[in-house]
Amino acid sequence: MRRALLLGLLLLAVPFSGMPVGATNHPQLTVSMQDRFQLSNEEIHFSIVADNLNTGSNLRLEWNLSEAGLELRNGTIERTSTGSSKSFTVLLSEFMTDSNWYSITFTLFQDNQKVSTESKDFSVFNNVIEPNYSEMIMFGDSLSDMGNVKDSIMNLPSVPPYWQGRFSNGPVWVERLAADLGLSMTHGTGTAAGNNRAYGGSQSGQGYSYILLPNTGTQINNYLANVKSTFSNSDLIVIWSGGNDFLYGVGNPNITHANTVSHIEEVIQANAQNILVPNLPPLDLTPEVRNRSSSEQQEIKSDIESYNSLLHTSIISLIAQHGVNIIEANTHSMFLEYLGNSSFLGLTNTVDMACSSSGSILPLPICNAGDPVVSNVDEYVFFDKAHPTAAMHQLISIQAMNALGIGDKDDDGVSDEEDLCAWSQQGSSVDQFGCSYQQQDDDEDGISNADDDCPDTPEFASVDENGCSESQRDSDGDGLMDDVDPCPYSNSTIDYDRDGCDDEEDSDDDNDGIPDLDDNCPRGALGWVSSSELDIDGDGCRDIDEDDDDDGDGLTDLEEYQKGTDQNLWDTDGDLVNDKDDVYPLDASQWSDADGDGYSDQPAGSTPDSHPDDASQWNDSDGDGYGDNPTGTDPDSFPSDLTQWNDSDGDGFGDNLDGWMGDACPNTPGQSLIPPGCPDRDQDGYADDVDPFPDNPNQWNDSDGDGYGDNLGFADSDLFPTNAQEWYDNDGDGYGDIVQDSFPNDPSEWNDSDGDGCGDNSDLFPDDATECHDWDGDGIGDNADAFRRDASEWKDSDGDGYGDNEDAFPLDSTEWKDKDGDGIGDNLQASSSQGKDSTIFYMTVSLIIVILSIIFFIQKKKPAPFDLTQQNLHQDEL
Repeated sequence: MRRALLLGLLLLAVPFSGMPVGATNHPQLTVSMQDRFQLSNEEIHFSIVADNLNTGSNLRLEWNLSEAGLELRNGTIERTSTGSSKSFTVLLSEFMTDSNWYSITFTLFQDNQKVSTESKDFSVFNNVIEPNYSEMIMFGDSLSDMGNVKDSIMNLPSVPPYWQGRFSNGPVWVERLAADLGLSMTHGTGTAAGNNRAYGGSQSGQGYSYILLPNTGTQINNYLANVKSTFSNSDLIVIWSGGNDFLYGVGNPNITHANTVSHIEEVIQANAQNILVPNLPPLDLTPEVRNRSSSEQQEIKSDIESYNSLLHTSIISLIAQHGVNIIEANTHSMFLEYLGNSSFLGLTNTVDMACSSSGSILPLPICNAGDPVVSNVDEYVFFDKAHPTAAMHQLISIQAMNALGIGDKDDDGVSDEEDLCAWSQQGSSVDQFGCSYQQQDDDEDGISNADDDCPDTPEFASVDENGCSESQRDSDGDGLMDDVDPCPYSNSTIDYDRDGCDDEEDSDDDNDGIPDLDDNCPRGALGWVSSSELDIDGDGCRDIDEDDDDDGDGLTDLEEYQKGTDQNLWDTDGDLVNDKDDVYPLDASQWSDADGDGYSDQPAGSTPDSHPDDASQWNDSDGDGYGDNPTGTDPDSFPSDLTQWNDSDGDGFGDNLDGWMGDACPNTPGQSLIPPGCPDRDQDGYADDVDPFPDNPNQWNDSDGDGYGDNLGFADSDLFPTNAQEWYDNDGDGYGDIVQDSFPNDPSEWNDSDGDGCGDNSDLFPDDATECHDWDGDGIGDNADAFRRDASEWKDSDGDGYGDNEDAFPLDSTEWKDKDGDGIGDNLQASSSQGKDSTIFYMTVSLIIVILSIIFFIQKKKPAPFDLTQQNLHQDEL
């Protein structure tokens, strides 16, 4: 009983505890699209439903369209809620850029409070001009099979979960493409008719897979043998195979590539002119391969990429070789791009398969009858282990159409490259440039016909935003078109010249052609227009009765007369300076005189002023910057010398030491020349400070400092100016008397190397103090020569009076001859009387030697020049 009562109390309390007074609902937005995949020329419908609203509230739905974060458009819808739910519709068109991926965000405000936000990603694909083909023939595998395997003995795949014999849950890409091209497509194989020969499970090359499945080459052979032997020029041949080669076959990209090239060449031989060849998608991303090892996945990925690369290169070569139209559809890149932008395509599952296979006796990548399928199958990429869903097939068909067709965003029949009007209204007729009548500009004024209120604008005329030129509009309604109305927007109240413009807005009140701001007579005489004849200076004042300065130069006409200038010319002398400001109004070479000294500031003028800012100076003959006027400021003491201008001591030498004859003693007057301008009391040109002989006008330099001047020809002149030891040369032989000349009074001698008193010039033995002369020229000095007059003898060793050269017995004074050569002197052989005579002879010779020795000793005691004649005299006397 207590439990029942407690439960009853709790039930009664629930409504009250869960909803406080004044509580509001929580609005939510639901966004849906009418079509899943949109083309650029289509209008996109967004349906937005707002639930849980407060009845009677003010609603504002704001939307923002963007691409990669960049806003393209926005808008606002305002409504009043009439219940708890409200529907909105937003239509978008003509916005596609170069991208396929867009986002739109809806924000709901209820009574100015943001209550909900919802975003929607979506895709838009470029519309194309569809090519015209008479028939499309398909060769391939299960990606394109429309029921050939289903009609065979294999009776696969099961229906359901598959749709009408397709290996997917809906139509496959090729039949969608055929429908978009306006073509019919039926399946058939072997000898049967049908232009879709694709057979599930087949591979590239010739023959059969698993005995029963005709490979692509066999499909082509059977068609050409049983249906049509050649293709027409307008047929579209589609070849898409090779996937099974890598999933269940050998998986060699070179072999599959060679097979595909051979298929293309075979249909070319059968006159195929238009061939669509999609490359292989990334099979490594299928559930079939994802369940394999990572190495197998990588191998298949690498093989597919290699095959696609080889195929691309070969297609280029085949086109060049055969001149046919081969279109390569890059399915591989498409899959990767679509998987990377899956949210914009409404794909929520890019990995798993939509049907759950219960397994099969055969190793097939398909589901069996009764296998469950997810409820949101269109949000899946893969229906089974290897095949795409119907949604993906639709995307493949769009990509194939884009490969075949020519871009035409607005579907006006003109390609985007040639279309000058990117977005023409759907269904409207366009010209060759893709422009409808509304988009065209018949009068070429820059405004389209749809927005042009004046369709017949004159050529080259400027127009307003409505396409109307001045001659086509009367803005103020005064009956004057704007092109002739000076004030097209005016309501006149005060109008001096009665031209229809109020004076406050009239820029020329007296209508004389001169704006009031420039008019010296803004409300002057009416009925005339300023011109060079009536108003010379163009100041708005008529010369004849209003202007007292006709030329506008600042001088009245009377002043012009007084100055002699022309009253009709503002610049009489033509120097571009008006007469009022021109100091020299009649001289074109000059016009100003800043310092008022009567000389012009212009350097090239008739009377130029070298110092235009100094009234005391006007001329500078030497151009050193100092004026010539001696009474002016900073006068030039040397007006003709540009290197000197000042002379402080007044001695005639300029103070500038670096200038011509610069004064070395600028504050002490002097007339020296070396250096200039210093005291020079002997007036020899050399300053006292540098003159060794300041009181001798004949001397001024003493190079060797010996006290004798270098200047020759005067008393005490230094004959040797560079030798401090010499200054005089008495005998004039060029050798100084003090040190250099040993014979100062003999001009023929000056040196005595051996000091024997005989000069070196005449001393035959200058280095031998004992010898001076050699009378007989035998090389032996006379002092040492025993035979001075006999060049053949000079020594007598035994003193017997016979020279050693002649003496047969040079060491025997008693013998000197040996006529018979017997070694015995002739004297020993003589008679005794003869011996006596010999004794007398030797005594006589000895006496002579003694006398000569005495004479020689006396001469040595008193040195004197040796007189050869005197010597000879004495010898003769002896």
